[in-house]
Amino acid sequence: MYGRYVLIAACVFGLLAGVAAFGDDGAAAQTSSDSAKTSLAKPSEPGKPYTSVIIDTTGFDLQRCMSPKVRKPDGSEVWGTIKVDYDVVEEKGIVGYAVSLEDAKKNSRCGSNPLILQAVAIYGGKRDSDPVIAAEDAKLLLAENEKSHFLDKLNVIFLKCTKPASDDKTK
Repeated sequence: MYGRYVLIAACVFGLLAGVAAFGDDGAAAQTSSDSAKTSLAKPSEPGKPYTSVIIDTTGFDLQRCMSPKVRKPDGSEVWGTIKVDYDVVEEKGIVGYAVSLEDAKKNSRCGSNPLILQAVAIYGGKRDSDPVIAAEDAKLLLAENEKSHFLDKLNVIFLKCTKPASDDKTK
């Protein structure tokens, strides 16, 4: 028996609309005027590996998807096509979503030392489900994952706010 596994290969819309979303010039579906800014993310401190990644998509209209990806500005996949037990997908999902950084840090996926990255665009055609991170951040993400394998544990959270934190008014 092979077990109950599902290979999360691509969102249907992402697969069918990939060329339409990035086009011939590699432009993403939604981009930020701040996409050229330098990354603030740093390697983890010795003995304190990152426990998860939070990708801040504030200002973008990120849509939920069963099998989201994390992409580089050229559209290539950094993470997301993974082999996962179907029950885990059904129970936990591939990524978690949060509406504030505070909520993201309270999420059981987060752990005590999250790597926080800023999305520079959103990819996905009609779905707009895949955050795009700077190429420099993609390298850092993969290097840090080698230390504690947080991506393998699905410790990925997308911060899905439509307003910058300074505009957020709580009741």
